[in-house]
Amino acid sequence: MPEPIDHLSGFERAAADFAAALEWVDPGAAVPACPGWTVADLALHLGAGQRWAASILLSGTAQKVPDVLRTTISWADWYAGTTAALVAAIRAVDPDEPCWNFAPVEQRAGFWTRRRLHETVIHLVDLVQAGVAAGEQVDTGLAVVPAAIAADGVDEVFEVFLPRMLARGFAPAVTRQIGVRATDTGHAWTLTPGSQDAVSTGIGPQIERGEAIGEAVLSGTAADLVRCLWKRLPTSVLTVEGDAAVAAGFLAGKATA
Repeated sequence: MPEPIDHLSGFERAAADFAAALEWVDPGAAVPACPGWTVADLALHLGAGQRWAASILLSGTAQKVPDVLRTTISWADWYAGTTAALVAAIRAVDPDEPCWNFAPVEQRAGFWTRRRLHETVIHLVDLVQAGVAAGEQVDTGLAVVPAAIAADGVDEVFEVFLPRMLARGFAPAVTRQIGVRATDTGHAWTLTPGSQDAVSTGIGPQIERGEAIGEAVLSGTAADLVRCLWKRLPTSVLTVEGDAAVAAGFLAGKATA
């Protein structure tokens, strides 16, 4: 059985990499995965999210996302400060303590450490892509999503975001049974559609871990899988067994936001 992920250590590493990348990527560079956003917008989004999560953890209740304006210090320093605030809040609250979150999953404080880890990892991918698109010298190590963390990110998409998107009224991404397999970590999932009226009930697919079966089975490294699920990588990098149309329909669906 895979060892548990240390979400806090993973978050601190990813956040440090993000702050470091802010030092060399032009704040005005466009972010390919987020049309209309610059790197400064990306930093603002992620840093405001750190403050938001910290306020939720310390209060245990839903909070408004803060309105944050352009700061007078560097983006890297400002972002590092928001990270420090969130880390302090995480350490101040027991992960099993009741705490609000936005998803139809258990309302515990530990949700936020995992969520901010994966939010940061995906936006670090965005930041590196922005640097590459702008012709910057890129530290390629920053673009690597550790396999174990990536596999946990895939699991989070299935556990948290598929039911969340249904609760927000989007059509279900899982309409036929589909399997997903991480070739480098050995993780496997089988997703089976939930209720026939999934949008009105908000009931997401059943998730079975340890086996990948279905009308189609998608395979790839954990990092490729999570980036494809977040629409950060062309789905052509994945291998499809079975019904290609079923696989394409799932990958085109609104699985995250």
